[in-house]
Amino acid sequence: MSVFNRSRSPVLKKALFFQATQVPASFQTAFNRGQLRSLRLLFPIHLLAQAVSAPVVALGVWSSSWWLALFLFVGIEGALLLWFFRVQPNIRSMRSFADYAAIRRALRMLNGALGLVWFVFIILVFRLHCEDIHLLTLGVCFGLMAPLLLCAPVSGAVEAMVVPIIAGAYGALLEGCFYRSVLFTASFFLMATVCGLFVVGISRLVGVLLWRMQIARLKQREQADILSLLTRRSAAPTGRWLWETDEAGVLRNPSAGLCRILGRDETQIAGRTLASLLEIPAASFDQSGSISSERHLAYCLMHRLAFRELVVRAVAGSDARWWMLTGEPVFRGGVFRGYLGVGADVTALQRVRERHFHRVRHDALTGLPNRLACQEHLQKRLLETMRGAQAFVVVLISLDVSSLGRRRVVTPDEAAEVLQKSLSRLKACLARNVPAHLNGAEGCFVARYGAMDLAVVTGIPVERKRQFLEALALEILLTLSGAVSVAGDVIDVEPAIGMAVSTTGDGEVLVEAVETALRDARGERVGRYSIFDPCEEMAGSRQQSLFRDVRQALRQKAFALVYQPIVNAQTGMVIGFEALSRWKGAAHKHLSIEKVIDTIVETGSGLEFDFWVLETACRAARRWPVPLWISVNMTATHFSLPDIAGRIFQVLAHTGLEAHRLQIEVTETQALEVGPRVHHAFRELEFRGVGIALDDFGKGFSTLMYLRQFPFSKIKLDAAFIQDMLQDARSAAVVRNVIALGRDLGVAVTAEGVSSPEHCRHLQEQGCTEVQGFYLGRPVPEEDVPLFWARRVADLS
Repeated sequence: MSVFNRSRSPVLKKALFFQATQVPASFQTAFNRGQLRSLRLLFPIHLLAQAVSAPVVALGVWSSSWWLALFLFVGIEGALLLWFFRVQPNIRSMRSFADYAAIRRALRMLNGALGLVWFVFIILVFRLHCEDIHLLTLGVCFGLMAPLLLCAPVSGAVEAMVVPIIAGAYGALLEGCFYRSVLFTASFFLMATVCGLFVVGISRLVGVLLWRMQIARLKQREQADILSLLTRRSAAPTGRWLWETDEAGVLRNPSAGLCRILGRDETQIAGRTLASLLEIPAASFDQSGSISSERHLAYCLMHRLAFRELVVRAVAGSDARWWMLTGEPVFRGGVFRGYLGVGADVTALQRVRERHFHRVRHDALTGLPNRLACQEHLQKRLLETMRGAQAFVVVLISLDVSSLGRRRVVTPDEAAEVLQKSLSRLKACLARNVPAHLNGAEGCFVARYGAMDLAVVTGIPVERKRQFLEALALEILLTLSGAVSVAGDVIDVEPAIGMAVSTTGDGEVLVEAVETALRDARGERVGRYSIFDPCEEMAGSRQQSLFRDVRQALRQKAFALVYQPIVNAQTGMVIGFEALSRWKGAAHKHLSIEKVIDTIVETGSGLEFDFWVLETACRAARRWPVPLWISVNMTATHFSLPDIAGRIFQVLAHTGLEAHRLQIEVTETQALEVGPRVHHAFRELEFRGVGIALDDFGKGFSTLMYLRQFPFSKIKLDAAFIQDMLQDARSAAVVRNVIALGRDLGVAVTAEGVSSPEHCRHLQEQGCTEVQGFYLGRPVPEEDVPLFWARRVADLS
């Protein structure tokens, strides 16, 4: 083997060197970005040395030859300015290997240009026959070799400048060799050669060391990612510690991390149970109350259940601490031996989540709870009512503003001031007219429901309920009506009030009821209030009116489509749009579009409506750039009809849209039939390249059986889980495991309802495929869709 090594040819050695520094294809993009980061740190020092050296040498030469000094200064500084204005801006926008290769070529060309300027200057300056200038020039040139080594990450960049400078030194010496001794000439040649070879050799060595360091770092990161995928760990903070209990729940062998985080030594912790250390309440479940994380942990410990990444409060009070605990029960020989687990301090993360929770549920202008918080409060009160608590009423107040008898549009600042002044009046009115015992210590719940809308939730007496509501409505009307001074201007405020009593356990029905009542009140000239009973009204004439209006809207084609962007969770780029229908100018615009579509299905026009949406959306998507695709909702029961796939293909052929650019979201107003027709339709669509997504997974009729029996290519996770996943451990567990399920099945997962950057980052860390929600883009009409083309709507990196 040693003989073979000694006999290697230079060509073979060069090939082996290239192979040793060849980047694996899987690391190429990350390696390029790492190289760029190194250049951003190191290369400016090299440029600074060039920018300073040129004027220094130029000043020394100026007295002997001003034009030669000017040549050096203009040549060096001009090349640097060209780099900063033409190449430097492109470094931050590098996205592909081709871009990185172009930057490497530009760097070699820059060093080559700088080397050429120094080559010409050295040749010319040695004709001046001035020893001081010669020494200054050679000293600066050889001094530039040290910062030049900072270009080592780019192969050939060092040589591009070293070779011309050494060649210039050779040329200058040869030009004056007849005036020098042979010994001096030989010594100078040897010195210049050794210096050049040394710089080139060191640059190669530095390049190889940097390459190995980056490859090692990338491999470590890859191994950590693989380990994270195998263990299905979500992104969790560092600084974990181990904990262990015996069969009685007593901690044993406390780890150093646990002792450090508690500020106690091992003797103070040993012998205590985990429950007593965390001051966890009793594990009995109160079915009438919510299940806290601490109660959940106590339940798991009592029943010897595994738990994962459960966030509990470790230290109460003003200096509260939060822990994330994972535990696994240990059984040996069928006998419970205790728990093994991992913990981490997530106090900083929990405080960020609490601030996020408050921010997304409160209005920034008034500080009041917003519409989302109001809906959550309603659902909570409905649950309490179903358990026998006191009934309540939802009061929706709309403030119409006018000036000099004409309707006026107010600015956000004016709206905030009007709301603040009306709010102070409203609270005083509620304090006078609502008995304190109806709402307890918390008092009436007040929220900002819309731009100029306020919502009030208050308990109502059991007897004389109607009289109480009418009297309260009249008092609110009297209190809020009148003039308000805003920024030196007088604005007349005219309220309208809608009321709905909590006679149903469905929050959506209650919201629709109070919005219907408000619409009725705004249509009145006097006595602008309306009290609405959803059980009686929606089942009677109003439902018949809705059916009649929906049929008329279908005949008149009074529906339009809007398009909401769908974003790649890992890149932040828009990759497609979902087509959503809207009822133009509807008298029932207070109703959710889901309720309207349910009504369309009940009228028997669901298939006609779905195919109108499909054709309209495909025709619009045909004009979009090829990578973008369109997602269209279709009722699940349609797939039981004969030749449903053929009708979809006809629409694609008629509109000219490629099949792979269409995605159909299966929505479930009724359960999806498990039969041969549905199987055949899905298989036909899959074979032709049409994507099939299971919409609102986790809600309605969706079951895991569907994922086993039907070829869904995507799961759309319902927005209810996304909105609560940063605060509710159960929602977080559903999101985490659905994403893991999609990974196991090889299907994409789209998260709906993304409303904040925290949602985006958390979903990206979990490995979600796509995200969609108001934070990333609201539904827009067709003419505004080009605004999202080739656009990164969220920085998720």
